[in-house]
Formats: sequence, C-alpha cells, structure tokens
Amino acid sequence: MRKTIAILAAAFALAGCGAVPAPEVTFYADGAAVRAHPQILCDLATLTCAQDEDAVVSLDIRPGFPVQISVPVSIAEEPWGVVFSYLDRDGKRVDGSSRIFVPGQFKQYAYTLELPSPDDRLLFAAVQRLAIVQGETPVPTGYWILQNA
Repeated sequence: MRKTIAILAAAFALAGCGAVPAPEVTFYADGAAVRAHPQILCDLATLTCAQDEDAVVSLDIRPGFPVQISVPVSIAEEPWGVVFSYLDRDGKRVDGSSRIFVPGQFKQYAYTLELPSPDDRLLFAAVQRLAIVQGETPVPTGYWILQNA
C-alpha cells in the first residue's frame, strides 16, 4: 500500500512539473473565430525564445468588418497591445497600433480593432505581449498573429 501511494505521489509530482502550455489568443471577425498559438514566445528569465512559423492563423475578413481579440489571463497580467496593417481605399499600406494595455486595477482581456474607413482592408493583426525594461521601454516577448485570407 505504501509503495502504491509513493508511486501515485511521484506521478502527480511529475505531472505538475510539465511545461506550462503556451497561452492562446482568440480572434473573431466577420462571423468566424480562430485561436492562435504564439508565433514567437520569449522567456526573459532564461533569455530564450521559441518560434513557430506555423502558428500564424487566418480568417477571411471583408473590408469594414472589425476584429475582436480576446486574450487569456496570462497575457492580460502583462503589458500588451495590438499592431496591425491595412490597405486603405487607394491601396496604400497603413501601419497602426492600439495603446499599450498595462495591468493595474483593471486588466484588459479584449480589444476591438476597427479600421478608420469601411473601405479599408485588414492585412494582419498581431497581439504583442510586452515586458517593460529599464523602467519605461516596452519590449515584445510574444506575438500571436492573424492574417487576412
């Protein structure tokens, strides 16, 4: 009996030591949703980054439709923001970004990306998890990327 309990305790301890799954971001647009794994995810404690080129997700988003973005607690507890690019009605590429959401009394779990004109066509949107270094400089430590199909 003691041996069985010791084996079960060891199994639970080993199960608890497994790698923490990478956080996922959900993108909603034009009646569809997709979950994204991080394309790049860095660990500042070990100064290592993992990259997954296959993590970029896509949705078919018509011009003028907003993109709703939902992040999990693990991202909302850190500074984060959204960067994006779109084509305006003249076909000119425009790059933009949201404000940086810094956790405090209120954590930001979602963001709605609305382009300025109904004729604008989103090219991509990326959630950036950020770390603040040297007191004020935001440095990206993770990217979750949506491209327009």
